[in-house]
Amino acid sequence: MKLQLISAAVCLLSITACNNATKSPKELSSEEVLELAGKSPGMNAGRGTFSVTAPAGWTKTDTVMSRIEYTFMMAPPGDDSTFRANVNIVTQELKPGFTLDKVMESTQKEMENFFVDYKKTDNGERTVTGVKAKWMKCQYAHRETGTLLNGEVTILVKNNIAYAITLTTLANDLVKYEPALEEILSSFTTK
Repeated sequence: MKLQLISAAVCLLSITACNNATKSPKELSSEEVLELAGKSPGMNAGRGTFSVTAPAGWTKTDTVMSRIEYTFMMAPPGDDSTFRANVNIVTQELKPGFTLDKVMESTQKEMENFFVDYKKTDNGERTVTGVKAKWMKCQYAHRETGTLLNGEVTILVKNNIAYAITLTTLANDLVKYEPALEEILSSFTTK
């Protein structure tokens, strides 16, 4: 499951602008990133403040890993048994002075610093159930496995809480799962 959750953890690192003095981001393992994100101030601040519905056939689980609370939705099994497309949602209270623009800018920078062969492929703005949001699409290689992944990160801020909603797929599968992401985003509501 850590392979599926690492994109969300990197988003959280961007929100906290966490720096590890002993290692560069490229030297951190996925487990170390999860640990750093889990210790961040304001982590899980959005617990209980949102609801979301998984698409038909997807599983939805609320889970905790390295002190980070996730809502984790997984697509039905596909041809590749080692990875399943998924959407995860994590929340964190923003540090003073952080805005939606700054969160997305920082997210991109942290993903670029952490992931091997990272490249942003598209970005834009939208609304998610009436709240302004920013989104970004990217491709990268997972460090430990070398698996080439695509991601689409959507971030919105409400009541000083950042909600990072991340779709992660195998390379070249992003378009296939975007309708499911749209269904998830359309069902997402915050208090």
